[in-house]
Amino acid sequence: MSQHVSVGVVVGALVTVVAGLDQAAAQSAARASMIIARADATIGGRIRGIVRDDRGQAVRDVSIVAVGSTFATARSDTLGRFSLALSPGDYVVRATRDGYVSTYREAVRVHASMLVEREITLIRQISDATPVALLPIDDHAHSEAAWRLRHLPRTVLRDATAAAAALEPVTEYKPRVSLLGSALEGSARAATSFLSQTDFSGQLNFVTTSTMSSVSRWLPSGGPRGIAYVSVGAPIGSHGAWRIRGTLAAGDLASWALLGEYQTSEERPHAATLGFSYSTQGYVSRNGAAQSLTPANSRSVGGIYGYDRWRFAPRLTLDYGARIDRYDYTTPHDLVSPRVGLRARALPRTFVRASVTRRMLAPGADEFLPPPSAGLWLPPERTFSSLVPGAPFRVEQLLHRELALEQEFGAHGTERVVSVLHFRQESINQVATLFKSGDARTVGHYNVATPGRVLADGWLVRVSGRLVGRLHGTLDYSETRSTWTPGPSQRLLAFRAPSVIRPAHERIHDMTAALDAYIRESSTRITFAYRFNTAYSRVRWLGREAAPGQRFHLQIHQALPYQPIRDGRLEAVFAVRTLFRDAGDVRPFYDELLTVAPPLRLMGGVQVKF
Repeated sequence: MSQHVSVGVVVGALVTVVAGLDQAAAQSAARASMIIARADATIGGRIRGIVRDDRGQAVRDVSIVAVGSTFATARSDTLGRFSLALSPGDYVVRATRDGYVSTYREAVRVHASMLVEREITLIRQISDATPVALLPIDDHAHSEAAWRLRHLPRTVLRDATAAAAALEPVTEYKPRVSLLGSALEGSARAATSFLSQTDFSGQLNFVTTSTMSSVSRWLPSGGPRGIAYVSVGAPIGSHGAWRIRGTLAAGDLASWALLGEYQTSEERPHAATLGFSYSTQGYVSRNGAAQSLTPANSRSVGGIYGYDRWRFAPRLTLDYGARIDRYDYTTPHDLVSPRVGLRARALPRTFVRASVTRRMLAPGADEFLPPPSAGLWLPPERTFSSLVPGAPFRVEQLLHRELALEQEFGAHGTERVVSVLHFRQESINQVATLFKSGDARTVGHYNVATPGRVLADGWLVRVSGRLVGRLHGTLDYSETRSTWTPGPSQRLLAFRAPSVIRPAHERIHDMTAALDAYIRESSTRITFAYRFNTAYSRVRWLGREAAPGQRFHLQIHQALPYQPIRDGRLEAVFAVRTLFRDAGDVRPFYDELLTVAPPLRLMGGVQVKF
């Protein structure tokens, strides 16, 4: 018990330190929002600017909305200024105000610790009450043909026609329609009004994936697999935004996934996220891999979640929430994963953060759960089975605690954040993932086993933000010490994958880089992740050591000179990776290290953003 960090003691100490540093910290809720928003911007980016009308005068009370991987809204002040704090990603920015005609709609890409400045122009709407002095004098077309028509010599016929038109009362033509036609016309008008007044945004992807063995000289796992992905969302006033994501893949392994989410505005004291997800996979043909599925030849996972970031004091932010998932192939079926964290502003540019997370994961959860980021979510692609034939799947249980100190450096808009973090993990039923080597037909299938129970304790140093020039991202270095307790599959694992069996005490060094660069001249975005670790599990095949001590992920987005829809964007996407699991989420430290011979995954296709 003396080795475990007490959450109550940590939280109490943080509150005492913060209260003693500055008694003037609780001035107003408005100042609290500004302080926390600026703190969040160091992790993400910021869009700021000014709104003017067509005469160049500042416009206040304009609603600026950004919809993308997250949702944010702001209002311009008396000088027309506004500011939005956003996490890295692609957004669609809109500006609206009653009494003005707004055609501003722009796709903006935000990087970590990046400042984007915009000047928005709104056109004053003309109504019957608008003074004549404010009406546009020259509201006609300016082409050469229009000028010649306006300057034709006047004739008696034209004068008489104009006079008759001025004296004749104007009557509106109303064609007769049936009751059914009236109903259809009303429904069409309502649908048109809804679509025109709702700010939809999203993306549509058509990609092809293929998997090759990283052991047996890149043997293919069969033909490529086509995947369709769609994401649609829209804001709900200034309160929040909803988003629905769905993906579908056809073939022998027919699978699909669906996610619905509602997220409140980041500027509110309670920034909440509520959602659900459901994904399933099933075989429609008979082959050897089908034996990995349940007797019904399918597996399904559904879950609901809710998280909240509560700014309950000028210097304090509380994060809490939970996720409940139901797996139809494990016992127990229902797995609960809660978390709680506290972030405090100790000094003007210094923050202290503490968190506790409890996660319950079933083997193969990566095939069904949505990724931690808002990127492309691929449907379940691989099959898996227990290494011990007929043995039930054991649920992996994780207790993760961390305490971090964060310091900002650099000018506003180009900040770099240096963090020092201590973490402690206890993983029960630690999972090992073993891909088969040498058989191209089973590249997409893997076995799972439980080598034992592990307690990991380590330190991590992180630098994030704008690293150099156009390069943004995160650099991590960590040192971890672990203690193992053997599990029930130890003997079989020693025969099948000896490198999975670890000594009782182990010391591990890890270096991870997640980089992002945008080349404005060619509209190219490059994302690269690389991880080097001294404790990757390895496998020998044909007398050579096949699995390397590093993993990588490369993704390229290239904008194409074609606009399929108005305000849309067409991109070509290519990705290649050997990483088995996505970074950015709290999960057992050894999950990636105990993945033996993960295959190389290739992905290519087109992406339409609107």
